Amino acid sequence: MWSETHRPKKLEDVVGNDEVRAKLVAWLSKWKKGGKAVILLGPPGTGKTTTVQLAAKKLGLNLVQLNASDRRTKSMLEARVGEALLSTNLLGEKTLIFLDEVDGLAGRADFGAVDFIRESVRRSLNPIVMAANDPDSDEVKKLSGVATCYLFVRPSEDELEKHLRGIAQKEKLQVPDAELKAIAASAHGDIRSAINSLQGGAPASKDEDMTASQSLNLFFEAATYKDALRALRSYPGQPREKVRDLAVSVIRSKILEERKARALDVLSRADLLVGGMVRGGDWRLLRYLDPMLASGLRDALGDGGVSYSQEGVPWPLQLRIWNDSRKLKDIGSLVGRRTGNSMRGALVEDIPYLMLMCGDGGFREEFVRSLGLEENYAVFVAKEAGRTSRIQSKAR
Repeated sequence: MWSETHRPKKLEDVVGNDEVRAKLVAWLSKWKKGGKAVILLGPPGTGKTTTVQLAAKKLGLNLVQLNASDRRTKSMLEARVGEALLSTNLLGEKTLIFLDEVDGLAGRADFGAVDFIRESVRRSLNPIVMAANDPDSDEVKKLSGVATCYLFVRPSEDELEKHLRGIAQKEKLQVPDAELKAIAASAHGDIRSAINSLQGGAPASKDEDMTASQSLNLFFEAATYKDALRALRSYPGQPREKVRDLAVSVIRSKILEERKARALDVLSRADLLVGGMVRGGDWRLLRYLDPMLASGLRDALGDGGVSYSQEGVPWPLQLRIWNDSRKLKDIGSLVGRRTGNSMRGALVEDIPYLMLMCGDGGFREEFVRSLGLEENYAVFVAKEAGRTSRIQSKAR
């Protein structure tokens, strides 16, 4: 996979955010005990993690990293980074402590994680760098008093095009400038997506104006496997959103139940693939997603009968859940950890359906038990499930 083969080997190779990367290196070089931490803010795929890893390598710092897939409670933080906070090695070398996705810390008052981090910044013998996708999250707001925030943005089309041209030259691949420009434009600043498109020979028709409905309807109407694969690659959203839209479209179709069951089996395996990819950070698995969907769904759906269909949960219900209280955000964080999703992703994709299902007392009890929710959260879930059912009934 070219996205792995051509992963930056030194800090200067990272695409975009030159000024911010320079600031981080300067801060690390001058950091002293009692100094603030740094929070790197920006969307996924902008190079935050890679920058930290290469900065540590450049400055000769040992790196202690808490991965996004770990359950980051106070006890986990103490176990993983507690020793590194207050020690150096025999040669006096410092350690760089990196806490990834701090906007996804566990719910229920963060299990003490935020307070632990704030106190750690004050007493650490080593610099602490954190990363977050959502600058408006409560965790980032709570930590901003002990940290300086650096903003990462998606690389420009020109930066992406230059990077793609360098990869093409290394691979001895002749690619017209117009095609490089088209790939850079369609990637919307996502470096990994751009490299995958270059490797896969994705056509310039991966248009930035292509909508989810257009992409998936092209897929459902595709006459050949190649056309189906091209349509899936034109989908404008994230992998999990793609699987979710396909599943909703299949569920709401009027095809035979046997065909529907076979299609949903393919989609369940695709969802497991995406979940494992997100939890483990193994983006190499992405190469298998579209071929799995194109081949498996074409076989399952046969002669068609499916078209793009939007979410079945009423808009007032989705809006109510996405924007509501801290308890919902805490529950969303816990659900996201189980599904390999972010807190906001879980609020958008999972919680509306789970609250509907929690209208059943047996399911609700199992849901509360599986997440280890405290009594006040259990009461909240019961109340929210009742309110959700009423909203759903009014929408029918």
